Amino acid sequence: MLMFKEAAPAEKAERLSRSATAIIAICSTAYFLDGLIHTVMGPLAPSIAKALSLSNAQLGPIFSANLIGQMFGLILFPLAAARTGHRAVIIVTLLGFGLFQLLSGFAQDSQQLFALRLVTGFFLGGSLPSCLAMVTAAAPPRRRGFIITVLFTGYGAGCAIAGLVSLLFILGGWRVAMVLLGAICLLAAGAAWRWLEEPILEAASAAAAPRAARIAATLMAPPYLIGTMMLWVLFISMLTISYCLNSWLPILMVQVGRSASLASMSVSIFGLGGIIAALGVGALIDRFGPTRVLVTSLTISAVLLLWIGQVLATAPVALLALLLVLAGFFALGAYAGINVVLASFYPHHLRALGIGMTKSIGRVGTIIAPVLIGFGLDAGMQQTTVMSLFAAPAILAAGALLVIAATRRVME
Repeated sequence: MLMFKEAAPAEKAERLSRSATAIIAICSTAYFLDGLIHTVMGPLAPSIAKALSLSNAQLGPIFSANLIGQMFGLILFPLAAARTGHRAVIIVTLLGFGLFQLLSGFAQDSQQLFALRLVTGFFLGGSLPSCLAMVTAAAPPRRRGFIITVLFTGYGAGCAIAGLVSLLFILGGWRVAMVLLGAICLLAAGAAWRWLEEPILEAASAAAAPRAARIAATLMAPPYLIGTMMLWVLFISMLTISYCLNSWLPILMVQVGRSASLASMSVSIFGLGGIIAALGVGALIDRFGPTRVLVTSLTISAVLLLWIGQVLATAPVALLALLLVLAGFFALGAYAGINVVLASFYPHHLRALGIGMTKSIGRVGTIIAPVLIGFGLDAGMQQTTVMSLFAAPAILAAGALLVIAATRRVME
Protein backbone atom coordinates (compact mmCIF):
# COMPACT_ATOMS: atom_id res chain seq x y z
CA MET A 1 0.00 0.00 0.00
CA LEU A 2 1.26 3.46 -0.89
CA MET A 3 0.78 6.49 1.29
CA PHE A 4 1.87 10.11 1.03
CA LYS A 5 4.20 12.07 3.24
CA GLU A 6 2.46 13.43 6.29
CA ALA A 7 1.62 17.13 6.33
CA ALA A 8 0.70 19.28 9.28
CA PRO A 9 -2.92 18.60 10.39
CA ALA A 10 -4.20 21.98 9.28
CA GLU A 11 -2.62 21.57 5.86
CA LYS A 12 -3.08 17.85 5.32
CA ALA A 13 -6.36 17.80 3.43
CA GLU A 14 -5.42 20.76 1.21
CA ARG A 15 -1.94 19.45 0.44
CA LEU A 16 -3.17 15.95 -0.34
CA SER A 17 -5.72 17.32 -2.77
CA ARG A 18 -3.06 19.36 -4.54
CA SER A 19 -0.67 16.41 -4.65
CA ALA A 20 -3.34 14.06 -5.94
CA THR A 21 -4.25 16.46 -8.72
CA ALA A 22 -0.63 16.72 -9.82
CA ILE A 23 -0.15 12.94 -9.71
CA ILE A 24 -3.27 12.23 -11.76
CA ALA A 25 -2.42 14.92 -14.33
CA ILE A 26 1.24 13.93 -14.78
CA CYS A 27 0.61 10.19 -14.82
CA SER A 28 -2.28 10.57 -17.26
CA THR A 29 0.12 12.56 -19.45
CA ALA A 30 2.55 9.62 -19.40
CA TYR A 31 -0.21 7.29 -20.60
CA PHE A 32 -1.21 9.87 -23.20
CA LEU A 33 2.37 9.94 -24.48
CA ASP A 34 2.40 6.13 -24.58
CA GLY A 35 -0.56 6.16 -26.96
CA LEU A 36 0.78 9.07 -29.00
CA ILE A 37 4.40 7.92 -29.42
CA HIS A 38 3.48 4.41 -30.44
CA THR A 39 0.51 5.29 -32.65
CA VAL A 40 2.13 8.19 -34.49
CA MET A 41 4.39 5.67 -36.23
CA GLY A 42 1.38 4.51 -38.24
CA PRO A 43 0.52 7.87 -39.83
CA LEU A 44 4.21 8.70 -40.27
CA ALA A 45 5.11 5.27 -41.67
CA PRO A 46 4.49 6.08 -45.36
CA SER A 47 6.85 9.07 -45.16
CA ILE A 48 9.44 7.12 -43.16
CA ALA A 49 9.30 4.17 -45.56
CA LYS A 50 9.82 6.47 -48.52
CA ALA A 51 12.66 8.44 -46.92
CA LEU A 52 14.57 5.37 -45.72
CA SER A 53 13.56 3.05 -48.62
CA LEU A 54 11.89 0.50 -46.30
CA SER A 55 9.80 -2.48 -47.40
CA ASN A 56 6.71 -3.70 -45.54
CA ALA A 57 8.83 -6.48 -44.03
CA GLN A 58 11.31 -3.91 -42.69
CA LEU A 59 8.53 -1.74 -41.24
CA GLY A 60 7.14 -4.63 -39.18
CA PRO A 61 10.09 -4.88 -36.76
CA ILE A 62 10.17 -1.08 -36.40
CA PHE A 63 6.52 -1.12 -35.35
CA SER A 64 7.33 -3.89 -32.84
CA ALA A 65 10.53 -2.32 -31.43
CA ASN A 66 8.69 -0.01 -29.04
CA LEU A 67 6.77 -2.94 -27.59
CA ILE A 68 9.81 -5.20 -27.23
CA GLY A 69 11.40 -2.48 -25.12
CA GLN A 70 8.21 -2.10 -23.08
CA MET A 71 8.23 -5.80 -22.16
CA PHE A 72 11.55 -5.36 -20.37
CA GLY A 73 10.76 -1.96 -18.91
CA LEU A 74 7.49 -3.21 -17.41
CA ILE A 75 9.41 -5.75 -15.34
CA LEU A 76 12.73 -4.04 -14.52
CA PHE A 77 11.64 -0.53 -13.54
CA PRO A 78 9.09 -1.69 -10.93
CA LEU A 79 11.97 -3.50 -9.22
CA ALA A 80 13.93 -0.23 -9.20
CA ALA A 81 10.92 1.62 -7.80
CA ALA A 82 11.04 -0.55 -4.68
CA ARG A 83 14.43 1.03 -3.90
CA THR A 84 14.20 4.53 -5.34
CA GLY A 85 10.50 5.32 -5.14
CA HIS A 86 8.00 5.89 -7.93
CA ARG A 87 8.74 9.60 -8.34
CA ALA A 88 12.36 8.97 -9.32
CA VAL A 89 11.37 6.20 -11.74
CA ILE A 90 8.78 8.38 -13.46
CA ILE A 91 11.19 11.30 -13.86
CA VAL A 92 13.98 9.08 -15.21
CA THR A 93 11.70 7.21 -17.61
CA LEU A 94 10.12 10.41 -18.93
CA LEU A 95 13.61 11.80 -19.54
CA GLY A 96 14.70 8.55 -21.18
CA PHE A 97 11.88 8.09 -23.62
CA GLY A 98 11.83 11.79 -24.39
CA LEU A 99 15.53 11.79 -25.29
CA PHE A 100 15.41 8.66 -27.45
CA GLN A 101 12.15 9.72 -29.09
CA LEU A 102 13.90 12.96 -30.06
CA LEU A 103 16.93 11.08 -31.39
CA SER A 104 14.61 8.92 -33.54
CA GLY A 105 14.19 11.96 -35.75
CA PHE A 106 17.85 11.64 -36.77
CA ALA A 107 17.82 7.93 -37.71
CA GLN A 108 19.49 7.23 -41.05
CA ASP A 109 18.39 3.64 -41.69
CA SER A 110 16.06 0.91 -40.44
CA GLN A 111 18.62 -0.47 -37.96
CA GLN A 112 19.10 2.88 -36.23
CA LEU A 113 15.38 3.55 -36.11
CA PHE A 114 14.70 0.08 -34.69
CA ALA A 115 17.32 0.54 -31.95
CA LEU A 116 16.08 4.00 -30.97
CA ARG A 117 12.46 2.83 -30.87
CA LEU A 118 13.51 -0.15 -28.76
CA VAL A 119 15.15 2.02 -26.10
CA THR A 120 12.26 4.49 -26.22
CA GLY A 121 9.89 1.63 -25.47
CA PHE A 122 12.08 0.41 -22.61
CA PHE A 123 11.76 3.73 -20.77
CA LEU A 124 8.15 4.23 -21.78
CA GLY A 125 7.07 0.83 -20.46
CA GLY A 126 8.97 1.45 -17.26
CA SER A 127 6.91 4.54 -16.46
CA LEU A 128 3.49 2.87 -16.68
CA PRO A 129 3.46 0.64 -13.55
CA SER A 130 4.71 3.46 -11.32
CA CYS A 131 2.11 5.82 -12.77
CA LEU A 132 -0.65 3.32 -12.05
CA ALA A 133 0.63 2.75 -8.51
CA MET A 134 0.76 6.48 -7.75
CA VAL A 135 -2.70 7.18 -9.17
CA THR A 136 -4.19 4.27 -7.22
CA ALA A 137 -2.72 5.70 -4.03
CA ALA A 138 -3.81 9.26 -4.80
CA ALA A 139 -7.40 8.55 -5.86
CA PRO A 140 -10.10 8.82 -3.17
CA PRO A 141 -11.52 5.32 -2.59
CA ARG A 142 -15.03 6.24 -3.74
CA ARG A 143 -13.74 7.63 -7.06
CA ARG A 144 -10.83 5.26 -7.64
CA GLY A 145 -12.44 3.27 -10.45
CA PHE A 146 -13.39 6.36 -12.42
CA ILE A 147 -9.98 7.99 -11.95
CA ILE A 148 -8.13 4.84 -13.07
CA THR A 149 -10.37 4.78 -16.15
CA VAL A 150 -9.37 8.39 -16.81
CA LEU A 151 -5.74 7.27 -16.64
CA PHE A 152 -6.28 4.68 -19.36
CA THR A 153 -8.34 7.16 -21.35
CA GLY A 154 -5.14 9.18 -21.61
CA TYR A 155 -3.71 6.41 -23.79
CA GLY A 156 -6.79 6.54 -26.03
CA ALA A 157 -6.47 10.30 -26.35
CA GLY A 158 -2.86 9.91 -27.46
CA CYS A 159 -3.93 7.42 -30.12
CA ALA A 160 -6.72 9.70 -31.26
CA ILE A 161 -4.58 12.76 -31.96
CA ALA A 162 -1.68 10.85 -33.53
CA GLY A 163 -3.11 11.41 -36.99
CA LEU A 164 -3.57 15.10 -36.29
CA VAL A 165 0.04 15.39 -35.15
CA SER A 166 1.31 13.87 -38.37
CA LEU A 167 -0.80 16.31 -40.40
CA LEU A 168 0.43 19.30 -38.37
CA PHE A 169 4.04 18.35 -39.10
CA ILE A 170 3.51 17.45 -42.75
CA LEU A 171 5.46 20.50 -43.92
CA GLY A 172 8.44 19.70 -41.75
CA GLY A 173 8.35 15.96 -42.40
CA TRP A 174 8.51 12.99 -40.08
CA ARG A 175 11.85 14.01 -38.58
CA VAL A 176 10.37 17.25 -37.23
CA ALA A 177 7.45 15.29 -35.76
CA MET A 178 9.79 12.88 -33.95
CA VAL A 179 11.97 15.66 -32.53
CA LEU A 180 9.08 17.80 -31.31
CA LEU A 181 7.33 14.83 -29.70
CA GLY A 182 10.55 14.07 -27.86
CA ALA A 183 10.69 17.67 -26.67
CA ILE A 184 7.13 17.36 -25.31
CA CYS A 185 8.19 14.28 -23.33
CA LEU A 186 11.13 16.19 -21.86
CA LEU A 187 8.76 18.96 -20.79
CA ALA A 188 6.62 16.33 -19.06
CA ALA A 189 9.73 15.14 -17.20
CA GLY A 190 10.29 18.71 -16.03
CA ALA A 191 6.71 18.91 -14.80
CA ALA A 192 7.16 15.65 -12.91
CA TRP A 193 10.36 16.93 -11.26
CA ARG A 194 8.62 20.15 -10.23
CA TRP A 195 5.19 18.98 -9.05
CA LEU A 196 5.15 15.21 -8.50
CA GLU A 197 5.07 14.20 -4.82
CA GLU A 198 7.25 11.29 -3.66
CA PRO A 199 5.16 8.48 -2.21
CA ILE A 200 6.71 6.17 0.35
CA LEU A 201 6.34 2.45 0.73
CA GLU A 202 4.95 1.09 3.95
CA ALA A 203 7.00 -1.59 5.64
CA ALA A 204 4.53 -4.28 4.60
CA SER A 205 4.94 -3.45 0.92
CA ALA A 206 8.73 -3.31 1.15
CA ALA A 207 8.79 -6.68 2.86
CA ALA A 208 6.77 -8.21 0.04
CA ALA A 209 9.54 -7.73 -2.56
CA PRO A 210 11.67 -10.76 -1.54
CA ARG A 211 8.64 -13.01 -1.94
CA ALA A 212 8.26 -12.24 -5.65
CA ALA A 213 9.44 -15.67 -6.78
CA ARG A 214 6.99 -17.43 -4.48
CA ILE A 215 4.14 -15.16 -5.61
CA ALA A 216 4.98 -15.87 -9.26
CA ALA A 217 4.77 -19.59 -8.56
CA THR A 218 1.36 -19.08 -6.96
CA LEU A 219 0.08 -17.33 -10.10
CA MET A 220 0.95 -20.42 -12.12
CA ALA A 221 -0.68 -22.92 -9.74
CA PRO A 222 -4.31 -23.79 -8.92
CA PRO A 223 -6.67 -22.09 -8.42
CA TYR A 224 -5.14 -19.20 -10.42
CA LEU A 225 -3.46 -21.08 -13.27
CA ILE A 226 -6.31 -21.13 -15.80
CA GLY A 227 -7.33 -17.56 -15.03
CA THR A 228 -3.73 -16.36 -15.32
CA MET A 229 -3.32 -18.02 -18.71
CA MET A 230 -6.61 -16.59 -19.97
CA LEU A 231 -5.65 -13.11 -18.78
CA TRP A 232 -2.49 -13.44 -20.84
CA VAL A 233 -4.55 -14.48 -23.88
CA LEU A 234 -6.94 -11.59 -23.22
CA PHE A 235 -4.23 -8.95 -23.11
CA ILE A 236 -2.29 -10.39 -26.06
CA SER A 237 -5.49 -10.22 -28.10
CA MET A 238 -6.54 -6.74 -27.03
CA LEU A 239 -3.09 -5.19 -27.37
CA THR A 240 -2.80 -6.73 -30.84
CA ILE A 241 -5.93 -4.82 -31.85
CA SER A 242 -4.97 -1.60 -30.10
CA TYR A 243 -1.28 -1.35 -31.02
CA CYS A 244 -1.00 -3.36 -34.22
CA LEU A 245 -4.08 -1.92 -35.93
CA ASN A 246 -2.97 1.62 -35.16
CA SER A 247 0.41 0.84 -36.73
CA TRP A 248 -0.81 -0.78 -39.93
CA LEU A 249 -4.16 0.91 -40.65
CA PRO A 250 -2.67 3.97 -42.46
CA ILE A 251 -0.38 1.76 -44.56
CA LEU A 252 -3.28 -0.53 -45.51
CA MET A 253 -5.44 2.43 -46.51
CA VAL A 254 -2.73 4.01 -48.66
CA GLN A 255 -2.06 0.68 -50.38
CA VAL A 256 -5.72 0.20 -51.30
CA GLY A 257 -5.77 3.65 -52.89
CA ARG A 258 -7.05 5.92 -50.14
CA SER A 259 -5.57 9.41 -49.81
CA ALA A 260 -2.60 9.99 -47.53
CA SER A 261 -4.57 12.57 -45.51
CA LEU A 262 -7.45 10.15 -44.87
CA ALA A 263 -4.96 7.41 -43.97
CA SER A 264 -3.26 9.72 -41.46
CA MET A 265 -6.60 10.61 -39.91
CA SER A 266 -7.78 6.98 -39.71
CA VAL A 267 -6.11 6.26 -36.38
CA SER A 268 -7.57 9.45 -34.90
CA ILE A 269 -11.02 8.46 -36.12
CA PHE A 270 -10.60 4.97 -34.66
CA GLY A 271 -9.25 6.36 -31.37
CA LEU A 272 -12.07 8.88 -31.04
CA GLY A 273 -14.57 6.09 -30.60
CA GLY A 274 -12.39 4.60 -27.88
CA ILE A 275 -12.25 7.85 -25.92
CA ILE A 276 -16.03 8.18 -25.99
CA ALA A 277 -16.49 4.58 -24.83
CA ALA A 278 -13.80 4.56 -22.13
CA LEU A 279 -15.44 7.39 -20.23
CA GLY A 280 -18.59 5.30 -19.73
CA VAL A 281 -17.40 1.71 -19.68
CA GLY A 282 -16.70 1.77 -15.95
CA ALA A 283 -20.28 2.80 -15.17
CA LEU A 284 -21.67 0.06 -17.43
CA ILE A 285 -19.47 -2.56 -15.79
CA ASP A 286 -20.62 -1.43 -12.33
CA ARG A 287 -24.24 -1.81 -13.42
CA PHE A 288 -24.21 -4.96 -15.57
CA GLY A 289 -20.94 -6.72 -14.71
CA PRO A 290 -17.72 -6.93 -16.73
CA THR A 291 -18.38 -10.19 -18.57
CA ARG A 292 -21.69 -9.18 -20.10
CA VAL A 293 -20.51 -5.70 -21.09
CA LEU A 294 -17.11 -6.68 -22.47
CA VAL A 295 -18.13 -9.86 -24.32
CA THR A 296 -20.93 -7.93 -26.03
CA SER A 297 -18.56 -5.11 -26.97
CA LEU A 298 -15.94 -7.50 -28.36
CA THR A 299 -18.48 -9.46 -30.40
CA ILE A 300 -19.77 -6.26 -31.98
CA SER A 301 -16.23 -5.01 -32.61
CA ALA A 302 -15.36 -8.30 -34.37
CA VAL A 303 -18.29 -7.85 -36.75
CA LEU A 304 -17.30 -4.24 -37.42
CA LEU A 305 -13.62 -5.06 -38.05
CA LEU A 306 -14.60 -7.81 -40.47
CA TRP A 307 -16.94 -5.39 -42.23
CA ILE A 308 -14.29 -2.67 -42.47
CA GLY A 309 -11.91 -5.14 -44.08
CA GLN A 310 -14.44 -5.99 -46.76
CA VAL A 311 -15.13 -2.35 -47.71
CA LEU A 312 -11.74 -0.79 -46.96
CA ALA A 313 -11.08 0.06 -50.60
CA THR A 314 -14.63 0.71 -51.81
CA ALA A 315 -16.77 2.31 -49.09
CA PRO A 316 -17.59 6.03 -49.25
CA VAL A 317 -15.39 8.06 -46.92
CA ALA A 318 -18.29 8.94 -44.61
CA LEU A 319 -19.30 5.29 -44.18
CA LEU A 320 -15.73 4.16 -43.62
CA ALA A 321 -15.22 6.87 -40.99
CA LEU A 322 -18.43 5.85 -39.22
CA LEU A 323 -17.38 2.20 -39.16
CA LEU A 324 -13.96 3.13 -37.76
CA VAL A 325 -15.52 5.25 -34.99
CA LEU A 326 -17.88 2.42 -34.05
CA ALA A 327 -15.10 -0.18 -34.13
CA GLY A 328 -12.96 2.04 -31.90
CA PHE A 329 -15.91 2.59 -29.57
CA PHE A 330 -16.44 -1.12 -28.94
CA ALA A 331 -12.85 -2.42 -29.27
CA LEU A 332 -10.97 0.32 -27.39
CA GLY A 333 -13.80 0.67 -24.88
CA ALA A 334 -13.36 -3.02 -24.12
CA TYR A 335 -9.60 -2.49 -23.76
CA ALA A 336 -10.26 0.05 -21.01
CA GLY A 337 -12.65 -2.38 -19.34
CA ILE A 338 -10.36 -5.40 -19.26
CA ASN A 339 -8.14 -3.55 -16.80
CA VAL A 340 -11.03 -3.78 -14.33
CA VAL A 341 -11.11 -7.56 -14.86
CA LEU A 342 -7.35 -7.81 -14.35
CA ALA A 343 -7.30 -5.68 -11.19
CA SER A 344 -10.16 -7.63 -9.58
CA PHE A 345 -9.03 -11.16 -10.44
CA TYR A 346 -6.16 -11.48 -7.96
CA PRO A 347 -6.28 -10.93 -4.19
CA HIS A 348 -4.27 -8.03 -2.80
CA HIS A 349 -1.05 -9.95 -2.13
CA LEU A 350 -0.89 -11.25 -5.73
CA ARG A 351 -2.25 -8.21 -7.55
CA ALA A 352 0.88 -6.14 -8.28
CA LEU A 353 2.93 -8.96 -9.76
CA GLY A 354 -0.09 -10.41 -11.55
CA ILE A 355 -0.77 -7.10 -13.28
CA GLY A 356 2.89 -6.57 -14.20
CA MET A 357 3.31 -10.05 -15.68
CA THR A 358 0.06 -9.85 -17.62
CA LYS A 359 0.84 -6.47 -19.15
CA SER A 360 4.36 -7.55 -20.10
CA ILE A 361 3.27 -10.82 -21.69
CA GLY A 362 0.44 -8.98 -23.41
CA ARG A 363 3.06 -7.29 -25.58
CA VAL A 364 3.92 -10.64 -27.23
CA GLY A 365 1.13 -10.39 -29.77
CA THR A 366 1.96 -6.80 -30.56
CA ILE A 367 5.55 -7.80 -31.31
CA ILE A 368 4.79 -10.83 -33.47
CA ALA A 369 1.69 -9.62 -35.32
CA PRO A 370 3.21 -6.53 -37.03
CA VAL A 371 6.10 -8.63 -38.33
CA LEU A 372 3.75 -11.32 -39.66
CA ILE A 373 1.59 -8.69 -41.35
CA GLY A 374 4.61 -7.18 -43.07
CA PHE A 375 5.73 -10.54 -44.43
CA GLY A 376 2.16 -11.41 -45.40
CA LEU A 377 1.74 -8.23 -47.43
CA ASP A 378 5.09 -8.73 -49.14
CA ALA A 379 4.01 -12.29 -49.97
CA GLY A 380 0.89 -11.01 -51.72
CA MET A 381 -1.83 -11.09 -49.06
CA GLN A 382 -4.61 -8.62 -49.82
CA GLN A 383 -4.83 -5.54 -47.61
CA THR A 384 -8.58 -6.12 -47.15
CA THR A 385 -7.88 -9.64 -45.85
CA VAL A 386 -5.35 -8.33 -43.34
CA MET A 387 -7.87 -5.80 -42.05
CA SER A 388 -10.61 -8.42 -41.70
CA LEU A 389 -8.29 -10.69 -39.72
CA PHE A 390 -8.32 -8.21 -36.83
CA ALA A 391 -11.74 -9.66 -35.99
CA ALA A 392 -9.99 -12.87 -34.83
CA PRO A 393 -8.29 -11.46 -31.70
CA ALA A 394 -11.58 -9.78 -30.71
CA ILE A 395 -13.37 -13.15 -30.74
CA LEU A 396 -10.44 -14.78 -28.93
CA ALA A 397 -10.58 -12.11 -26.23
CA ALA A 398 -14.33 -12.63 -25.76
CA GLY A 399 -13.75 -16.36 -25.29
CA ALA A 400 -10.99 -15.69 -22.75
CA LEU A 401 -13.33 -13.46 -20.75
CA LEU A 402 -15.94 -16.23 -20.56
CA VAL A 403 -13.33 -18.67 -19.24
CA ILE A 404 -12.09 -16.11 -16.68
CA ALA A 405 -15.66 -15.59 -15.46
CA ALA A 406 -16.13 -19.35 -15.09
CA THR A 407 -12.83 -19.64 -13.24
CA ARG A 408 -13.82 -16.93 -10.78
CA ARG A 409 -17.11 -18.70 -10.06
CA VAL A 410 -15.20 -21.89 -9.23
CA MET A 411 -12.75 -19.97 -7.00
CA GLU A 412 -15.61 -18.39 -5.09
